[in-house]
Amino acid sequence: MAAVNEKSDAKSRQDFYDTKQKAVEYYNKNGVPSKMETVLNSMFYDNPEDVYGHLSNYFEKFAKTPLITKLKSSTALDSRGQSTVQTSVYCNIKNHQQCVSTVVSPSPVSHVLENAKIEEREAEETERKEDIQACLDLIQTELNNKLNGLDPCQQTDIDTLIYDFIAEKKRESDILKEEQKKESPEEEAQSPVVQSPSNKKNKPASPKKGKAASLVIVVPDEPREIFIPGTSAVCAISKAVCCGAARVQQVPLYQHIASLSPQQKQKTLSLPLPMVTILQAGRAATGKLKCIKEFMVIPKPGMPMKQAVEHIQGIYHHISKNLYVKGGVAAKFVNDIGALCPVLEKVEQGLDLVQEAITSLGLTPGEDFHIALNIAAHEMFDMEKGKYEVILGQLKSPDDMVDFWGDIISRYPSVIAIIDPLRKQEGPQWMKLCDRISTQCYILGDHVYHRPGLLKSEEITEYFKTSGVVYKLEHMNTITDLITCVQKMEECKNITVLTTSQGDTTDSFITDLSVGIGAKFLKLGAPCRGERIIKFNRLLQIEEELQDGGRLGCQGDHAFPKIDLPPPPVGEEENQATETPSPRKDSKKK
Repeated sequence: MAAVNEKSDAKSRQDFYDTKQKAVEYYNKNGVPSKMETVLNSMFYDNPEDVYGHLSNYFEKFAKTPLITKLKSSTALDSRGQSTVQTSVYCNIKNHQQCVSTVVSPSPVSHVLENAKIEEREAEETERKEDIQACLDLIQTELNNKLNGLDPCQQTDIDTLIYDFIAEKKRESDILKEEQKKESPEEEAQSPVVQSPSNKKNKPASPKKGKAASLVIVVPDEPREIFIPGTSAVCAISKAVCCGAARVQQVPLYQHIASLSPQQKQKTLSLPLPMVTILQAGRAATGKLKCIKEFMVIPKPGMPMKQAVEHIQGIYHHISKNLYVKGGVAAKFVNDIGALCPVLEKVEQGLDLVQEAITSLGLTPGEDFHIALNIAAHEMFDMEKGKYEVILGQLKSPDDMVDFWGDIISRYPSVIAIIDPLRKQEGPQWMKLCDRISTQCYILGDHVYHRPGLLKSEEITEYFKTSGVVYKLEHMNTITDLITCVQKMEECKNITVLTTSQGDTTDSFITDLSVGIGAKFLKLGAPCRGERIIKFNRLLQIEEELQDGGRLGCQGDHAFPKIDLPPPPVGEEENQATETPSPRKDSKKK
């Protein structure tokens, strides 16, 4: 019996010795003894108040990189009360799974006009619901599996992965549709010629002396890009991962985004100038004015954000108060973006309202505050008549619009930016307008450009130019695509404008994004409604943080590069030389 006990004790001692050897090997392999010795020696001299906090901070530097373990999605509501997607990213941090970010995506900008038929709105709503349901399914299944184990700080790799995944899904969908078309009876599709109704009731035209049949050939709008259900998952995940990366690195979101942007490597960061909607009109409005969708104000460069926000509120409330005095409570009701919607009969009426409000605060229009106009030309274009509806019942041709906007800008020098003054299809007239007003006003492109994922690879020709681009973060747009596109367009002398969505949420991501990529303007909507105010508050927070850290830069003065008319095509140039043998003048440098 004693021999058995002695043998058992010997085995226990051997097991204990083996365990000790394994422990020594384990700790030495991970460098624990040397690191422990270092921190204990230094801590005695540092004499921290929180000993264990000091140890925690020291060893945190040696922790493994947090990796994505799970994506989670659910439904949420936007500012319109519509369903949208909420996306959460989970990472394994210090042996524990933690939620590092949760973002609620705004509803994409509607492709249906505000005065569209109820059937069109219902069709879009059905399409949107299908997209949301597909997003929820993809994020929690296939995309969750693809991102599992990836570093959230690798933004470019993750953006490429999710973008390619959805692009492949779209290719498969297109192939399936083509096969279905081949199986079904082929139908010849005729593209109708859009012409002005010169003959009543479609009667055949009978030629008369002195009168020619009037035919207006109109270049139709480019067909909108068709997205498959679930496409919005690309933008949702890109944003959520970006927020998560900032969290695991314990840095402000705008600082993390700046580290992703090649043009933002400088020590200081500048806040964008808020482009704030005060009034809204357009085709869906009750007044006669149809040619301007939004009247916006912009503080001058260098004005502190706190002061700028106070003045913006003053301008907004001054107009709201005047509308209330003249028209009662209903006159100061606001729309989805918080803008006031008075009955406007002409352009000058809206501009005078805004300028009067600026002056009432003791400010000077054109010096302390400027005005920007969102024209949204594609919304006021009458496709049947081939003209723009400026005032109710008053139509103008593209050539007339060049003179119209040129006259407005010359009479109101406080207007320094216009968005989409014409359709992209009126390229020659667009360039004429640029040649006329580009030295005193930014001509910004929104609807005239494709999304960043496509625009980044497209050639920018001298036959269609802008002073800046308005970007949205939605659908298949990723953070990486946006940064790449901004860099490309800024090299082409285009300033950067970021804009919110109409179906926005109480998420301030776009504010940090605008600071991180160095945007010139941030189009926010009105200083009203919670989902808008949170962006203003975030701007104020960032300004204070940068100021305290000595990193606050300043926007430079407005510079308006001249956009010249493009040279005529080679064939036309030769014809002109043959017809008019006058010496050629040197063209202006661009």
